[in-house]
Amino acid sequence: MSNSTEFTMGRRWLIFCSVFFLGVLTSFCMFKAPTMFTTEFISELGFTDTNIGWVMSMFTLIGVVLAFPAGGILAKLGTKKSLLVTAASLIIGAAGGALATSATFMLVTRFIEGIGMGLMSVVGPAAVASIIPARKQGLAMGIWSVWFPAGVVAAFNITPMVYALAGTWRANWWLAAILGVIAFVFVAFVYADPPQETVAESDGAAGAGEALSALKPDMFSIVMVALAFGAWNVFNAGAIGGFYPTYLTDVHHLDTQMAGTVSSVTNILVLALGPLSGIAADKFNIHKGFIVFGMFGAAALLTFGFSDSMTLVWVFVIALSFCSACCSTGVFSSVPLLAKNPAKIGFGMAVVAFFQNLGGLIGSAGFPLVVAAMGWNGASLAFCIPFAIVGGVCAVLIRSGKKSKQG
Repeated sequence: MSNSTEFTMGRRWLIFCSVFFLGVLTSFCMFKAPTMFTTEFISELGFTDTNIGWVMSMFTLIGVVLAFPAGGILAKLGTKKSLLVTAASLIIGAAGGALATSATFMLVTRFIEGIGMGLMSVVGPAAVASIIPARKQGLAMGIWSVWFPAGVVAAFNITPMVYALAGTWRANWWLAAILGVIAFVFVAFVYADPPQETVAESDGAAGAGEALSALKPDMFSIVMVALAFGAWNVFNAGAIGGFYPTYLTDVHHLDTQMAGTVSSVTNILVLALGPLSGIAADKFNIHKGFIVFGMFGAAALLTFGFSDSMTLVWVFVIALSFCSACCSTGVFSSVPLLAKNPAKIGFGMAVVAFFQNLGGLIGSAGFPLVVAAMGWNGASLAFCIPFAIVGGVCAVLIRSGKKSKQG
């Protein structure tokens, strides 16, 4: 029906923007909660210091559940409908959360919102791969790689301002629902599947495809990558992402706005460092090395990340950005190399998504329990650092994927 001339690069990038906006909103919806933990949110809904972590864990729980089925959902519904389901889950979940009157009510709505995260982790990269031609995939994936930290930055800086203006945490849930409607309309009116470029650019293309299909993925290394990234998300998404603003208000007595701003510094820097680290990983083929550096570097930084010194807090949030950019880039650039066969990349990414969300679930549910027993710094030493070390060991065991001479 449509020919390729209708899909100029300008139109393709507009379609990309609709997917990227939805991705950032998905992350925003997840992280709009932590900055509100220091308000009347907890007492109004009846949460306690030990079960508040489930507000974040519900997102990662559904991410674990949907990690493998998301690929089947995408195949059955198609990209556009899958994206619309993602947006609808955010709208329903956020609007329902704004009306929540109890902890149970809120957790149910968080589960509904979490469907969006579970789908976006798989549907998003697939959509980008189909929208942007192979010759510009590096740039597209470099931009796409920051959807998650961009949402964190937006949430940590916008939600305190909205709370200050409206005087209620519910305003942030209504904001998320409104943005969800905008994202739904944006995708509905803009998204279309562009025709794929012809693959036969050379006489050897078919032969190369047959050779690739005969290669077996290095599943041991893919699992080690996934385990390392799962460990990373225990302390990064679960402990730091879920509770760093609360720690800053509790220990350093920062107001909600400042706590959110300081907590977002790492992700602000990652917005620039992520694409740069991707270029370096490709140029020097140091994908595994990036993961090793990120894990052991984080282990060292976590020895003072939750300390009583505000100076060390600034050192921590700035230095952690380098570990974060390297680890994430190493993970997502390693999987295609280790999968070897392009048809197996999706399954490899599903394995990574499963352990990524499982790590976040463990961190957000377990960290507050350890904090209650041992305090912030004690929890970092006893809970976060061991996971970082285990993740580093898994990274060392990865067999380095080699780029093909042709690629």
